[in-house]
Amino acid sequence: MEQPVNPPHPPHESPPEAVALLATGREELQRLVAVTTLGICRAMALGILSPDYACSRLLGPALLSRLEAMEVHPELRHAIHLATELEDVARLAPEALSGSLIEIEGKLLKVLADLPPPRSNDEKWLVTSRRQGE
Repeated sequence: MEQPVNPPHPPHESPPEAVALLATGREELQRLVAVTTLGICRAMALGILSPDYACSRLLGPALLSRLEAMEVHPELRHAIHLATELEDVARLAPEALSGSLIEIEGKLLKVLADLPPPRSNDEKWLVTSRRQGE
């Protein structure tokens, strides 16, 4: 009998845990996107993450489309629009990448400053889900 290429987890091992971030409400969603994108930009500026990785994981057209549909802060839309182009900037004009990251970070910081202060009783962003039976 053939063994599957990717066999299921042995009975003594637990499957990996899934972790998700969830923001509810327009303000919290904007805050989560801005903070997450700031971290990604910082990591790119330090050479820890590549623009290809960042654009394939979060900073793509799908995020921009969702934000546009929600009518979020114009600076957030603009920052994410610029961020979706970082892969092209890195490939076509690598000398401009640093300036692009600085511009995006500035816009994201403005968004965070313009949002009302978060309330301490807002729901947490971290949501962990476990498979049934664990």
